[in-house]
Amino acid sequence: MNIWYLSAHDQPKGQSARTYEFSLELLKRGHQVTMFTNSFCHWTHKELLGPGEKWRIEYFDGIRVVWLRTIHYDGNGVKRGANMLSNVWRSLQVAKILPDQPDVVVGPSVPLGTGWAALHIAHQKKAAFVFEVRDVWPIALVDDGGLSNKHPVYFAFRLLEKLLYRKANRISATMPFVFDHVAESGGDPDKVEWIPNGVSFERFSSYADYDGGKRRPLVAMYIGGFGNAHDVITIVKAAKILQERGVDDIYFVIIGSGPKKHECLRLAEESRLANVEFRAPIPKADIPKVQMESDILIAAVLDSPIYRFGLNLNKMFDYFASGRPVVFSGKAPNDPVAEAGAGYSIPPEQPEVMADVLMRLAALSPEERSLMGQRGSNYIKEFDMRVLSGRMESLLWQAVQDKEKSKCS
Repeated sequence: MNIWYLSAHDQPKGQSARTYEFSLELLKRGHQVTMFTNSFCHWTHKELLGPGEKWRIEYFDGIRVVWLRTIHYDGNGVKRGANMLSNVWRSLQVAKILPDQPDVVVGPSVPLGTGWAALHIAHQKKAAFVFEVRDVWPIALVDDGGLSNKHPVYFAFRLLEKLLYRKANRISATMPFVFDHVAESGGDPDKVEWIPNGVSFERFSSYADYDGGKRRPLVAMYIGGFGNAHDVITIVKAAKILQERGVDDIYFVIIGSGPKKHECLRLAEESRLANVEFRAPIPKADIPKVQMESDILIAAVLDSPIYRFGLNLNKMFDYFASGRPVVFSGKAPNDPVAEAGAGYSIPPEQPEVMADVLMRLAALSPEERSLMGQRGSNYIKEFDMRVLSGRMESLLWQAVQDKEKSKCS
C-alpha cells in the first residue's frame, strides 16, 4: 500500500511520535509511507524550516516526511486556531504536487481540521480514508474547560466530527470505549478498531533489568505534560507531605512542560521542597534512558469526564516497559496498573493517599518492587509496536477493500 499519514503535532522522534512509530513499522512491512506534519513544534515552539520555505520534503528512516510551515502560536487562543487552519491549507497544497497516488489516507481527530484535510485528499485521490480518533473532540475541549458546549465553535467542530465518522471507511481509536459515541454521532461502530498507543520494546533492550531499587533515596519520577487534565500538582503536594513527615528516602523528579507547570513550581518554591527536582521536557527517544534513573513511576490525572472513553496515556506503556512499579492516580473505566498488578492505583487528587502509597512502596523489598515492574512489562507485550502495527495494517487493508467495494456498488 501507499499510505499517507496526516498529523499536526507528531514529529519524527519527537515528544509525540505515534504517527512516526506506526509509519516506521508499516514501512518495515513493505509499505510506502508519507507522513505530513507541522514544522513548528507544539511543545518547544521551535521552527524547523528556513525563512521563505513553505514546506520541505525529506526522508527519515525511509519515511517520506512532509514538513508544513504553519502559523506560530502560544497557548489556546486565536493563533492556535489559525495554526490548525494553516495546517489544512498546507496539507492540501502539498497533496496536489506530490506525483504518486495513495491507496489510503489517515487523518486524526486532533485537530479535526487535519482529519478533514485527510478526508478531502482521499476524495481527490480516490483513496480510502481512515479516521484516527486520538481524543474525542470537541467533547474533550468542553471536559477540560477550554470550550463551552454552547459556543459556535463547539457546534462547528461537532458537525465536522460527525461528518468524519460517517465518511470514514474505517476508524482507528486510541481509547477502548468510543463505540457508542461513534454510533450516537451517526457513524458505524463496526468500523471501529481499538489500536492504542504502544511501545517499542527495542528502545529498552539495551538497558539492564531493574534491580528493585537497592539504593536510597528511591526516585519517584513523572514524565509528561502539565496540561489541564493532568494532575502534577498532587505529586508536588505529596512531596510536601513527605517532607513534613520527615521522610528523606524518596526523591521526586518531574519532567515536562505545560500551562500548569508554573503552579507546581510556585508551590515547590513556597514550601522550600528539597525533595523535588523539575526538568525540561525530553524527546520520546530519550525516555528509556531517563527512566532508568527511576525506582517508581507516577501517572496522575484529574477526576474528569474526559476519561469516560477510556485511559490511553502515552506514558503508561513506556513506564511498564522500563520494568518499574507504577502509581496511577486517576479514575477511568480501564485501569492498566490494576489489570497488570504492576503497582498501586489510587483515587485522583488525593495527595495524602499518594504520599501513603509511596511510603508503602518504599517499605517493600527490592525483590517485591522488581516483581511489580516485571508484571507490567509482561502485561504490555501485546501492545508492542510490532504487534499493534499488524492490527493497523489489517485496518488499512480493510479500508482499501471497503473503498473498492463502494466503487463497484
